[in-house]
Parts: sequence; structure tokens; C-alpha cells
Amino acid sequence: MGDGRQSNTHSRRANYSYVEEQNEARTELLNSKVNQLKHLAVQIGEETKFQNKYLKEIHDNMDHTDSLVSQARRRVVLLARSGSWKIYLYLLLFALFVFLVIYFLIKR
Repeated sequence: MGDGRQSNTHSRRANYSYVEEQNEARTELLNSKVNQLKHLAVQIGEETKFQNKYLKEIHDNMDHTDSLVSQARRRVVLLARSGSWKIYLYLLLFALFVFLVIYFLIKR
């Protein structure tokens, strides 16, 4: 009877040791996955900061452009109210010249 008990205890210890080894291996695998997720989260955070900075720059540039366009529009409206036909003719000729220059530059 003593041999059966000792064999049973030895079997339980071996079984317990095997389960512990599996738990350790799974814990290491889980730790590896957590570290990968942490690294990915840090990268996402850095990319988000970069994109937010880029979007702010675009927003500032668009505001500046909107201001310039508004000023130009006001000047054109003032020009139109002056009623001088020569100014319209010069403006039309200038626009035609600019379009022709762009056309020839693109055609090359």
C-alpha cells in the first residue's frame, strides 16, 4: 500500500509541475502580446499627435487663405463699383494672358 501512495503522490507532483510549466509558458506568451499591444498603442498615440498638428497647420493655412480671398473679393467689388470700363478691359486681358501662359506651360 505504501508504494501505491508514493506513486500517486509522485504522479500528482509531476502533473502539478506540468501544469505550472504550461501556466508559465502561457503567462510569457500573454506578456509578449501585452507588450506588443502597448507598443502599438504608443505608436497610435504618436501618429495621432502628428496628425492633429498637421490638421491644425492646415486649418491655420485655410484661415489665412480665406482672409486673402475675402480681401481680394472686396477689392474686386470696389473696382466693379467704380464703373470704369477700362479697368474691366485690363482685368479681362490680364486674366486671358495668365491663362495663356499657364496653357503653354502645361502643354510643354
